[in-house]
Amino acid sequence: MRIAIASDIAPTAELEAALAEHGVLCDAAESIADLPSVVALSGPYDLVLLRVGQPLRSALPAIRELRRRGMTLPMIVACTGNATAEEEESVLHAGADDVLFHPMRLSVLHARMQALARRARGYACSELVCGNVVLDQEQHAVMVDGRRVNLTAREFDFLETLMLHKGVLLTKERFMTRLYADSEAPDSKIVDVFVCKLRRKLTAAGAAEIIRTVWGRGYVVFEPTEAAIEAARSSRQQDVEPAPRGWVRRAPRFLAATA
Repeated sequence: MRIAIASDIAPTAELEAALAEHGVLCDAAESIADLPSVVALSGPYDLVLLRVGQPLRSALPAIRELRRRGMTLPMIVACTGNATAEEEESVLHAGADDVLFHPMRLSVLHARMQALARRARGYACSELVCGNVVLDQEQHAVMVDGRRVNLTAREFDFLETLMLHKGVLLTKERFMTRLYADSEAPDSKIVDVFVCKLRRKLTAAGAAEIIRTVWGRGYVVFEPTEAAIEAARSSRQQDVEPAPRGWVRRAPRFLAATA
């Protein structure tokens, strides 16, 4: 997940570092007033996070400006002070999707961020489904017909990005922006490597093809047909235990049907 963050009370470096441990990349604006410009020029983002003190209504100008520009991405306002019900209502009516108050658990904040980002993409819960592939954000697992597929953390993040944007063409540049901090980004050819590995692992598990290459532009996840799903299931590689040394594996025997 990649978010834009701004605060009017203190630097956000500590919060950014904590969110990074949950796989969230943060672009910080120097002030809340600068946030609309940062979102417009440096996006796309999955979410906007504003951290404000008192009064809560100090977040209203930035929220209204973001919505005035037609930006529909989810927005969370985290308040470190107290607020009246009227202030909270005004922030929500202005365009915020959620208002949180300190102290708050980082894990809960991250879960709320994931929930808002999912729903903005049309998903109702933590399970992202495409064909017979299920990506569970809560369990950090990928299954094909209930069978777990072993992916690295980066492969999981790559597939999650694709599935959250099902039907949307993602360029290599967008992948690099979402998955890597500027200081550690490798060559963009790594995107092709991830696609190759994901296709191989998903196909071996019996998944229908869900990642399509748009030559010269990027990749997109699409919903396969039922016929494609059944064909993939029938060609799934079976898990075969090696026979003990010195043994000869016999062909399986079948009982004849009786009347």
